[in-house]
Amino acid sequence: MENRLLYKAKLLLFFFFLVSCEILDEEPYIQVDTNNYYQNQDDAMDALSGAYARLKSGNGYYRQKFLSTIFASSDQGLSDFLLNNFKNGTVTSTDPNLDVIWKDIYVAIRDANNVIENVPAIEMDEDLKNRILGEAKFLRALHYFNLVRCFGEVPLRLSPALPGDDEGLPLSPISEIYEAIIDDLEFSSIHCWDRLETRGSEFNNLGRATKSAANALLAKVYLRMASCKRTALSGVEGNFLYLELPQSVTEYYQLSLERCNLVLTDTGFSLVNNLDGWISIFDAENGNNPEMLFDVQGSDEIGQGTAVSNLFTPRNSGLSGTGFGGNNKLKPRFINFHLNKTDPRFQNSIIRQYQNTSWSFLINNGSTGYRATSLDPQNSNQWWLWQVWTSKYIDTGATTAYSSRQNWHVIRLADVYLMRAESAAELNSNPSLASQDINILRQRVGMSELDTSAMTMDNFRTLLLKERAVELFMEGHRFFDLTRFGVYDEYCRNVLDPIPNTDGSRQPDDYIWPIPITEISANSNIN
Repeated sequence: MENRLLYKAKLLLFFFFLVSCEILDEEPYIQVDTNNYYQNQDDAMDALSGAYARLKSGNGYYRQKFLSTIFASSDQGLSDFLLNNFKNGTVTSTDPNLDVIWKDIYVAIRDANNVIENVPAIEMDEDLKNRILGEAKFLRALHYFNLVRCFGEVPLRLSPALPGDDEGLPLSPISEIYEAIIDDLEFSSIHCWDRLETRGSEFNNLGRATKSAANALLAKVYLRMASCKRTALSGVEGNFLYLELPQSVTEYYQLSLERCNLVLTDTGFSLVNNLDGWISIFDAENGNNPEMLFDVQGSDEIGQGTAVSNLFTPRNSGLSGTGFGGNNKLKPRFINFHLNKTDPRFQNSIIRQYQNTSWSFLINNGSTGYRATSLDPQNSNQWWLWQVWTSKYIDTGATTAYSSRQNWHVIRLADVYLMRAESAAELNSNPSLASQDINILRQRVGMSELDTSAMTMDNFRTLLLKERAVELFMEGHRFFDLTRFGVYDEYCRNVLDPIPNTDGSRQPDDYIWPIPITEISANSNIN
């Protein structure tokens, strides 16, 4: 897709090579000279495009590491051996993957901060200026939300570092981090434009943050605050940091519900209404369909694609570009414990058959694995492959490991329906209030309706986790759902290893990742 937002090769080179500091407290002398750069509207637009480009640095969502790592950290399956520490619950501050994610997010924050700091002084159309600022603040909020969910207390930098500012920042309480996130998203929800909105000669390209994207992310923020504080009050040690949040659990659920309602009344976004339509929203060529509220953009243009297809589908299968990758697989115990295998959303979220140069693989739903058959007529050997792949990221048109048109899905409309169902039920301690929104999603794929009226809240939460697991299968939400529901240790133990205190078990401090040792060593304000 050609648009100004993402696909200026000159711009990418400019920002990736000139704006390249790696740690939060590093001296900012290698940043763009903002005094000479931010002169006019074109500069502002190009700087914003550079801030968007940071989302897929290295052809991924934060250099491919983020989704693979949060996937490995959940109970869904496993990635390659490089992420075994996350799968086993043994990750430490010395893990190099943490360092990559931390640095990439803070570089992205730095680029957003530069836009927010410098664009206000430019003489230009005020509506467009505020849209640019709204989108930059949306990006900054998303980055900090990812940080606080993964690392807990982190340094909060809301303005560009000044020359000589090389001491680093201390850790901020999560209440301050969430306050900053909320402030940014409230601004974005007002000043971002609607999907495909046009004002004068300017239009809102697909792939940009919209008002509804901001409201949806804000709903997710409030919901996490509510559920983490709820479980902390019930004794879940992993969420004790959330006890410091100033408002009540009820207030946060109410705020989440209000933002969900705003999103679901936006006619620019809509659900498909049948199973075939549901399948189609994950087609590589249909990434910016009206159900996707915000995606990290893929492309078949050289240097602009993503690696998601190669990472989440079988390598050398013809379903994605070839090369290193194909590491993110599902384990049968997750499917058998937490999904209904007859659910059409599951049936159409997995790869049922594929082959490489030597073997053909056919799914067996009863056993939840593939029967492998040799393509060599002289070899009659058959065996079982006890992992399952998702079909949501297939791109048969990808020519290399890093040229997929597939977007990285950040938040879509179905998630908002499930969030509204959860918020309404929790707010009133009444599961029946969730039935309508849950059943909207079930009806469109041909499933029977659920009656939640007789459920206890505990049973409802278990049901909701299953609905989220199958609807949002492999889209990067599971780790965060398990932690905020306070069941992270239990669910990982059941799926990854049923024996307590071995692989798969989790402790309270595993609800967040440790700050990388590189940052601790470089930042004197972090103990």
